[in-house]
Amino acid sequence: MLASQGLALLGGLVVLLPVTLTELPSRSSLQSLVRGEGSQSIAEADRRQIVVANRSPYSAIGKLNGTMTCTAAIVLNPRIIVTAGHCITEKSGAIRRSNLSFQPGYQLGTDLGRFQATVLAIGSKQSFTHESVREASSDWAILVLDRAPAGVRPLLLSRHSLEASELPGQQIVLPAYSNDIGNAEVLSVDPACTVSHLVWDALVHTCRARPGSSGAPLLLREGSGYAIVGIHTASMYASDEDGHVARFIGNQAIASWKFADSVFALSRQLDGAPVQTVNSADF
Repeated sequence: MLASQGLALLGGLVVLLPVTLTELPSRSSLQSLVRGEGSQSIAEADRRQIVVANRSPYSAIGKLNGTMTCTAAIVLNPRIIVTAGHCITEKSGAIRRSNLSFQPGYQLGTDLGRFQATVLAIGSKQSFTHESVREASSDWAILVLDRAPAGVRPLLLSRHSLEASELPGQQIVLPAYSNDIGNAEVLSVDPACTVSHLVWDALVHTCRARPGSSGAPLLLREGSGYAIVGIHTASMYASDEDGHVARFIGNQAIASWKFADSVFALSRQLDGAPVQTVNSADF
């Protein structure tokens, strides 16, 4: 998603969906990695690790099959997932409402079940041709599953625990179904990255992310669990004086406070009232 607007305000920042792929580990090597306890590194030059996806807290994260392969996370309620808005957006800009599925704990063809998902709310419509960083800062979506996955503990949602000014420098982790790690057949985690700064309500972070990572949660340790402080959506580059893409700035995530109120409202609704599907007029 290119940012063709607001460049002067941001010193020439553009937003791009990550497109770089690296050499894949073999399937046999992936299987040997995930059979072991804990996690193991993929390569010396890459700090990401393959983890056992069906164990907490990673069992609350799964593969979303929408208009593209993305990552999504269960938050607050076992039936609520959050992801990036562009993951359910057609190239025409329309929102896909059918044929959306979520597989928590997905790993090498196995999972904790396959669930149908319905779109309940989005931050804004997304464009694949041009988009400003301000517009891209609303690239989030909330979906509800047709039933609750058994035995999965939802992630927390961080809204009040940290002020925006305190986020930079906090250590976070990013678990994602990245296409450059086993063709998104395993869950890999960047275990030691940070939020470097904020641009409007977008978090610029240092976690390694590639295609398939869109919608992945940025997790911060809170007490005995993990809280979502944002969801990864894109990579950010600076443009030169001629408007050409130049220097890589960092990866972008949507801050959790952008969608927190909607998630809390949906959680209360699921606890005591039928869920109503949002239609196109509401978008």
